[in-house]
Amino acid sequence: MLILIGSLASAQERKKEGAAKGYPGVDPRRVDDAIQKGMEFLKKAPSPSAHKGLPNSDELILLAWVHGGLPQTDPAFREPFERMLQSKMTHTYKVALQAMILEEIDRVRYQDRIAQCGQALIDSQLKHGQWNYECSTEAVPGTPTLVPTKPVSSGGKGPSKATPDPKRGTPAEGARPKPPVVRTITITRSKFSSSDRGDDSNSQYAALGLRACHDAGILIPQEVLELARKWWETSQQGAPGGKTNDVATGGPLPAPPRGWDYAKGGTSQEKPFGSMTAGAVSALVIYDYMLKKDWKTDPSVQSGLSWLAEQFTVTTNPGKYPEWHYYYLYALERVGMLYNTWSIGSHDWYREGANYLLDAQKADGSWRANSPFAGAGEGQTTWDTCFAILFLKRATRTLDVASVDPFRK
Repeated sequence: MLILIGSLASAQERKKEGAAKGYPGVDPRRVDDAIQKGMEFLKKAPSPSAHKGLPNSDELILLAWVHGGLPQTDPAFREPFERMLQSKMTHTYKVALQAMILEEIDRVRYQDRIAQCGQALIDSQLKHGQWNYECSTEAVPGTPTLVPTKPVSSGGKGPSKATPDPKRGTPAEGARPKPPVVRTITITRSKFSSSDRGDDSNSQYAALGLRACHDAGILIPQEVLELARKWWETSQQGAPGGKTNDVATGGPLPAPPRGWDYAKGGTSQEKPFGSMTAGAVSALVIYDYMLKKDWKTDPSVQSGLSWLAEQFTVTTNPGKYPEWHYYYLYALERVGMLYNTWSIGSHDWYREGANYLLDAQKADGSWRANSPFAGAGEGQTTWDTCFAILFLKRATRTLDVASVDPFRK
């Protein structure tokens, strides 16, 4: 009887421990249910086209499914996946997302295709460091030259680990191990884009794609990274002078708040806003890491974080363009994960964002920005649902996970 009572007590304790798992202040069961409902919605949702000739949104949907856990054998997954692999590389968004998808699924099996994505991205960079919608495919049809090498130490100098929170751990916990990279592939620039008009939206996604290539063992030319980083550094807006206070705590911010707009950079009359500033910070962290710089001492990164802390919200895209609310939330997730922090200013970005999303999900499993200005039609519901899933899953891998960086032993 005593043994039985002890066993029942142990079972109850295990049940309590299981129920307590997850992020403090966020119901893990609601998160799992919301993600599942969102993925089911995407199975019947359109894969919308967009301006600048974007034919569909296959890659964004696939990325949400990959991180949401949809089996790759699911018929809904296989059709757009095969279509992606057979398509030409014509748009920066789609090429960058494809590299991210393939690196996440199997960076060894798809390494050659990831290298082709990298080639298309570096040949599409503008001379001042940005990207725009168009992606170059002139050097892509052939397989890049393979240069077998042993893994070398090539990670960033940023802190190897974030200080764990006793309740929340670190953002990297639970990351699925990936197969080790057994060879590297060197790619070189064959051309620049002929355009002189870029934008910070395509540019931040180009950074994500190049990071995926790096993680897959693709050696990106240093001049590409330096030029891209220089654009973000020189296009940041706001006076580099005195500091201001965190509106939530009244305490001083660690650096003067400065942000980014969509396209024009530091001399623009257009004011910074949330989605571009969050995307810029995450891009700078990626380039600092790949260039062996410490992103935690980068003045541009610190000023960008101060801007995000000063303007922090999860209920809209701060600054303007409320129709791109969920696009902003996914960018905010990348800041937290790449910088490897649970706090932006005094705010717990995941707890606040996740609880907002759990309450904002529609009955059919979708999400849609609450904005009277949203003009993208029903297609925007597809995009917003993908961004919400990526946020809830904390889909972006931190830069200090040994299994992620193929060059770090």
